Amino acid sequence: MTNKNTSLLKAALIFAVLFIFQFTYSQKIPQEKIDELQGRLDSICLPLKNAGIKVSCKVVHADFNKLMYELDPEIGMIPASITKIVVGVTAYAKLGANYQIPTIIYTDDNNIKDGSIDGNLYIKGYGDPDLNSGDIQTLADEINKAGIKQITGNIVADDSYFDNVYKTLSGVYKGDTGPSYWPYVSGLCLDKTYGAMSTGNLLSSDLTSLGISVQGTVIAGTTPGGAKEIVQISHSIYDVLSYMLKESDNHSAITIFKLLGAKYKKQPASLEDAQEVINSFLTELGVDRYSYEILEGSGLTRFNKVNAEMYIKMLKYMYDDRFLFDYFMNSLSIAGKDGTLRNRMIGTEAEGNVYAKTGTINSVSALSGYVIDKDSEVLMFYIVMNGFGGNASEMRAAQDDICITLAGFSRK
Repeated sequence: MTNKNTSLLKAALIFAVLFIFQFTYSQKIPQEKIDELQGRLDSICLPLKNAGIKVSCKVVHADFNKLMYELDPEIGMIPASITKIVVGVTAYAKLGANYQIPTIIYTDDNNIKDGSIDGNLYIKGYGDPDLNSGDIQTLADEINKAGIKQITGNIVADDSYFDNVYKTLSGVYKGDTGPSYWPYVSGLCLDKTYGAMSTGNLLSSDLTSLGISVQGTVIAGTTPGGAKEIVQISHSIYDVLSYMLKESDNHSAITIFKLLGAKYKKQPASLEDAQEVINSFLTELGVDRYSYEILEGSGLTRFNKVNAEMYIKMLKYMYDDRFLFDYFMNSLSIAGKDGTLRNRMIGTEAEGNVYAKTGTINSVSALSGYVIDKDSEVLMFYIVMNGFGGNASEMRAAQDDICITLAGFSRK
């Protein structure tokens, strides 16, 4: 037998073993248990659907990849803030759990050992949504520790990692979310509110307070290619994504969305660059490109469109990566414990057992993530309601009831 035939035989045997393994495991969920679960979930979802509300729901057992329940899973839905799951999954998959988002101080002076920067000082942002005033003080302190006593040139604030479309889709689509809701997003953004010039002015002030002479002014500009790094500060992708997902922070989500475009397409990155990175990743997961539209990362726009398949595939992708899954799961809100789920499902079997992302904009309510069931096994779920009119409290109550039901499920 040739080596090629031997390899094919081995592959066939491995496939057969995996098939038998999966088939055997799938039989461990008795059909009557699934039927009972489907009946309970129908009793929650169907009254809403019969009232004219668009309801899409899907539940899959993570270990067995077994469909447990679905209701209109194929229809396109407005996702609201569960769009942030798309950003979080893509960022973890592309950047890795150990990635650090830097903000770097450069100079065009090749010799700073004399204590003088005879030229400009550049502060360049690389899309850190958590850059804060304390970080700027730390950078100033480090410059001081490096023995710098004067800067003869300017302080140049560089936000060129992203393009200058600072308000994302504000005013782009008629009938979309109003301008006041869209955060200011820049490659160099301070305290989630202020732009590059404010960042540069704060650095100048902090340096001056340390006794460092800044002889030039603060200007906007671009760091030259041959500039020398002096010092940097960074935040971990886990901390950034955890805050983004748990607190549903729109600024963080759009910033990381554009960071992916800058990292993997081009700089300065546009929304279109980021869209291409997201689309490419979802295609790798086997998601039909024509079944969804992700225009930005926060979910503020009403022109994002998603379906159950893409979410279950993303959740399964993360679940199957045991290293990334620990980070991703703990980045999500935990029912009754933290984030946007801190006040939901308290005192039920779902408390502490649901790890998920919420989503709410006008007439849209969503919840997607994982439930640990009665057998300590993981169920993946997607629930989206569209077109219900006013208050979303009834939709959230239905989502909670679904999660409580799933948390109490046992296949044994």
